[in-house]
Amino acid sequence: MIDPEVQAVDAILRRGGIRYVVVGGQAIAQRAATATRDVDVMVATADYATTVAWLKAESGLAFDWDDGKLCRFRLLGLGGLPLDVINPTVFSGKRTGQEFFDFLLSEGSLTVEGIPYATPTLVWYTRLLTKRWRAYAEKIVTNVIDGVPVDHLDGVEEIARRFGTEVEIAPRVAHVREELRRPEVASLLRRP
Repeated sequence: MIDPEVQAVDAILRRGGIRYVVVGGQAIAQRAATATRDVDVMVATADYATTVAWLKAESGLAFDWDDGKLCRFRLLGLGGLPLDVINPTVFSGKRTGQEFFDFLLSEGSLTVEGIPYATPTLVWYTRLLTKRWRAYAEKIVTNVIDGVPVDHLDGVEEIARRFGTEVEIAPRVAHVREELRRPEVASLLRRP
């Protein structure tokens, strides 16, 4: 069953003919429990500016800010819940943002009830490339505790090699693996 927040965003983006993939917590929620309610979507690089301009005119949204990498709106019909529109260039490393978005569509997402969701591998990759990667590392540990297979970390490293971001990603993945070995976390992972 699709969350009402995602349904609302899907309806808006489809009305505008905008290609997108749900990323972040809502994508992880397809595999494990999560308390997230906000919606993060990535759009094609070539469509980013036009998408932001189009969404600014949408009556069901309130525009907050845009830094060219991420644009924040609020869904008015859902109590002002955040909608983040993400430019894939942020995660494309040595390749183009469009190449990253094409990879996301073809290899880094699955469609559930007509809505494309990023895989945990892709979500973790993007999370570990942000300035707030340490906070997201804790979320990744929680995802693993909640049942997302740790093997997705291997895929994160593969994506990093493909896009030339392995220098940033390798120590961050190592940090997550170390956190997973902490005795209090390891005991949770051994539970039946």
